[in-house]
Amino acid sequence: MSVLSQISLLSDAKYFDEKSSKFNELRENLDHRLVKKKLNAMKRLIAMMTLGRDVSSFFPDVVKNVIVDNMEVKKLVYMFLTHYAEDNQQLALLAINSLQQDLKSSNQRVRANALRAMSSIHIKVVIPIVMFALKSCVRDTSSYVRKAAACAIPKVWRTDSGRKAELVDMITELLSNSEPNVLGATMFAYSQVCPERLDLLHPHFRKICHLLADFDYFGQTVSLGVLTRYARTQFLSPFGKDGNDEIEDDGDFGDAPFYEDSDSDDSDDDDDDEDDEGKKNKKRKKQYIMDPDHRLLIRSATILLNSADASVIIGVCSLMFSIGPKHEARQCAPALARHLSNYREMQHVVLANISTMAAKRPAMFRQYVKMFFVYWDDPEFIRELKLDILAHLASDSTIGPILLELFSYVNHYDQKFVHTAIRTIGRCAMTIPDVAERCLHMLLRLVKNSEETVVAQAISVIRQLLQRNPQEHIAIIKRMAKFLFKVKIPMARTALVWIVGEYREMIPKVAPDCLRQLAQTFREEAVEVKLQILNLAVKLYLSNPRQTSLLFKYIMDLSKNDINFDLRDRARMVRVLFFKKKGGGGAGSNDEEELKSKAKMIMKRCFLWVKPPPETESPFQDRNSLVLGSMSHLMQHEVKDYQQLPEFPEIAPDASVREPPRSEYEDKMERRKKKANKKYSNVDDFYNSDSDDDSTSSSSDSDDSDSDSDSDSDSSSSDNDEDDTDNSSDDDDDSDSSDDDDDDDQHRVNGTAATAHKNKPKAADDDGDESSSSSSEDDSDSDDDDENNNTKKKKKQPAPATASTSNNLLNLLDDSEDYSQGGGATTNNPSSVDILSGLNFEDNFISAGGGESKGMSGFLGGGGAGGVGGLNKKQLHAAVRPSRVGSNGILLKESLGEGLQVRFSFVRQDSIYSKSMLVCELEFVSRNEVRDLHMSNVQATGVDIRPFDRIPVLHANQTNTAKMHIDFKGSERKLKFDICTTDRKYPVALTPTPGDLLRSNLVSVAEFESTRKKLTGMQESRFKISNYASTNKVATAVSSCVDVAVLGEADSSPGTFRMAATLRHDKEQQVLIVVEESKSGGGMDVTVNCDDMLFLGRLEDFLKKKLKK
Repeated sequence: MSVLSQISLLSDAKYFDEKSSKFNELRENLDHRLVKKKLNAMKRLIAMMTLGRDVSSFFPDVVKNVIVDNMEVKKLVYMFLTHYAEDNQQLALLAINSLQQDLKSSNQRVRANALRAMSSIHIKVVIPIVMFALKSCVRDTSSYVRKAAACAIPKVWRTDSGRKAELVDMITELLSNSEPNVLGATMFAYSQVCPERLDLLHPHFRKICHLLADFDYFGQTVSLGVLTRYARTQFLSPFGKDGNDEIEDDGDFGDAPFYEDSDSDDSDDDDDDEDDEGKKNKKRKKQYIMDPDHRLLIRSATILLNSADASVIIGVCSLMFSIGPKHEARQCAPALARHLSNYREMQHVVLANISTMAAKRPAMFRQYVKMFFVYWDDPEFIRELKLDILAHLASDSTIGPILLELFSYVNHYDQKFVHTAIRTIGRCAMTIPDVAERCLHMLLRLVKNSEETVVAQAISVIRQLLQRNPQEHIAIIKRMAKFLFKVKIPMARTALVWIVGEYREMIPKVAPDCLRQLAQTFREEAVEVKLQILNLAVKLYLSNPRQTSLLFKYIMDLSKNDINFDLRDRARMVRVLFFKKKGGGGAGSNDEEELKSKAKMIMKRCFLWVKPPPETESPFQDRNSLVLGSMSHLMQHEVKDYQQLPEFPEIAPDASVREPPRSEYEDKMERRKKKANKKYSNVDDFYNSDSDDDSTSSSSDSDDSDSDSDSDSDSSSSDNDEDDTDNSSDDDDDSDSSDDDDDDDQHRVNGTAATAHKNKPKAADDDGDESSSSSSEDDSDSDDDDENNNTKKKKKQPAPATASTSNNLLNLLDDSEDYSQGGGATTNNPSSVDILSGLNFEDNFISAGGGESKGMSGFLGGGGAGGVGGLNKKQLHAAVRPSRVGSNGILLKESLGEGLQVRFSFVRQDSIYSKSMLVCELEFVSRNEVRDLHMSNVQATGVDIRPFDRIPVLHANQTNTAKMHIDFKGSERKLKFDICTTDRKYPVALTPTPGDLLRSNLVSVAEFESTRKKLTGMQESRFKISNYASTNKVATAVSSCVDVAVLGEADSSPGTFRMAATLRHDKEQQVLIVVEESKSGGGMDVTVNCDDMLFLGRLEDFLKKKLKK
């Protein structure tokens, strides 16, 4: 036995050997009393499960081992349990009791693993138990368990999204943690469950920024994405309108230079104007001052640039690129360049982000240009990205090494890569016009290459460069004309013929000779070359008819008889415009001549017009508008659940919301400080009284009287303060509350604005020594005391008269102004019993009579005026209730779908996308597990369709529904498509009936009769039905197969049923149906009126077929 095989037997790799895995032996080991045997059997089962084998038959044997105390066995049992719990729900419920017992274990890892396993069981029946466990684990003393609780919240939300409110409360509680591992997992739960709730992050924003460096890699990546979106909504843009930074940072550096004052003092008077202009310009630049929290976020993120994880680096770069100043975002470049030596998959992700950043800010990476040179072992997807980055980084300082490197790629073995390198040379030449001449000479050297594809690509790029400035490259144009008879590749010859025809005036002697030689080889040329030769003949005939008229006619004759129909059609079109018919004359010929002359002028403009130079675009330009680091950015298109970054606000939101919540100790110390300020405020008044007396003694008598009155009021107020101070207790909390209550009562007694204004100076004097921060906190304290005082006053004073409770309940149930619009007595104060009795589901939401509710109008989709349920009940017939479902059937049979069956039904409701769209509900049932159910290969000519959402997995014997939205444009076209899984395709076809193409339209009987009188003759059809006992049953049968609104009975014609609808794609097209007893006896007459006569015939045949059954 070799050494390697011996080593593999010692490791866990031996468990993946399927030959040694015997089912009977595994069952015996699972029931064995030794833990070692159980562990060995569990490892083999997990290995077989990893290899894709179905070992669900062992589920009962594995569940019994949940009670084993061994930690390794428990982990493997939990893993097996979560994988097969959905297919064995009854047996999985037996393990819940053991999991609940593990939640009470003293070992934190056992508790965390039990919660992880319980939350991974995606069964709705278990969710209440999981929620109870989550509530206890959120408050667990172990941070490891709290982290597991945070990770379990998104799993519960995916299983039961209706418990979002409870989960948000848990996230709010977890955000108050200070442990980095808990906070990082909570940020993930926040991003999954409630990313729109920014108010949850406000008080914890600064804490998250400070602890960001201590998160694990996954927590850092998620938190950076969340904080980027937060910053885009809470901070102003650091970018100017022109894209430049206009920032005045309030960081560690001063706002003004150190020697600014001395320089301004020594300046001369002559320089005052220049200084004023400089100050104005400086003031313009200081349009924006960065918020301190914005600065804190950037500083906390830049620390992570030293991380060893590439995903964290990309997250930081995305943040800096989206919300950071441009001069600070440059420090991301060395961090990204460091990860270019990572494995190739990570290189691809890093290079994709660098490509987008280099397209917008190429200066960031120009000093690292050599790191983007292609290595010999780089795969194709890495090479393409590197070439794109090199094209972005081309500048006057870097173009030299870039061109040399690109020219060396011509000898590469991959021809596709060589073509891309040649196109990159052309992109560099178009980016920097000064090197265009150099690039042209490099490309001309490639024309002599032995590889024909290289020559063709080089000529194509040369053509694009010549269009930029053809006047300076006449010699190159002549040289290209000579290559016309050496190059044999159709693509290259096409480009050369176009160059000769476009710049014919610069080579007047060479162009006719080229046409002569091309006419000799016209029969052997490719189709694309023949088309260009025909264009060349037309251009030369229009510009130089004397030398080229015979050649033009000769090529026209050859083209007219060519086997390619495109060439024949173009030749005949040109021939009609340029040649006269023989024997033409008369008055009509003059008009034809005028038309031909105008057409000839248009042809000259088309052929001889100067073509604009082409613009080269990056093959990855679709990424530029997507968020860096996202899956959509990597895939170059928006994937499911992608969210674009919000725009910066124009006005900065309130920054005080990010103040951390105050602790009880801080509130207590603040109240003590407030009490001390009030206690010693009289001492300041005592020392200030002397100066006040001196100032008042020199005033007039009237002033003295005023000052006496003021002093009396001051003395009385001071006496009151002294009394309050003397009567205060020793307890700080009691004294604080009593002082606050007295102050609040004093403010409440003052009923007018003038009296409150008089008390305002006293409050200012009392609080004059306090800081601004303490005053704001006192306000919050006083607000709490105000609520207590308000409660006391409410007990003393009676409340004003308000509306009755029943009216409030009525407003909650129905927001309409008139409750009893649908009939019945109206009461001013209806009781709660009367209100609830009117909310019968059948009466309010089904079209058959009874009360109505305006607030729920439009419940039944398809109503022509906002839904059947929201209209007057008198306009609906009480005996016929419309069906919610139209035509239905089996779309894919179980025998053809290999166990997968798909049923369809057209639901009579308006689509969320357009009222002209039908809603088709699909029901999927499978005997086996099916993954990735989706639509493909849709063949829908003239039909608009919104396909159903992908279904990731459909378990065995599970039912799942999905909805399609289709606009058939009023026709019964057959919609063909494939229902696909991961490895199968099932072609199906879906066809609507004429009844599905209608939309019910509720009108009055008078409107119905007036419209019916207009639809007569060819717009009316009538047939007789004899297999029904009454018109009621006929009307019920019609409403079941056609989406119509059955109108109420008219007194003049009892037993007659009127039904109205419109075409779903065109609401102006009316459809009216009348069911009545036959006047001749022996059956029922069905009359159909419709604006569209073709649809009328189809609808009549459909109704005859359905009603005769």
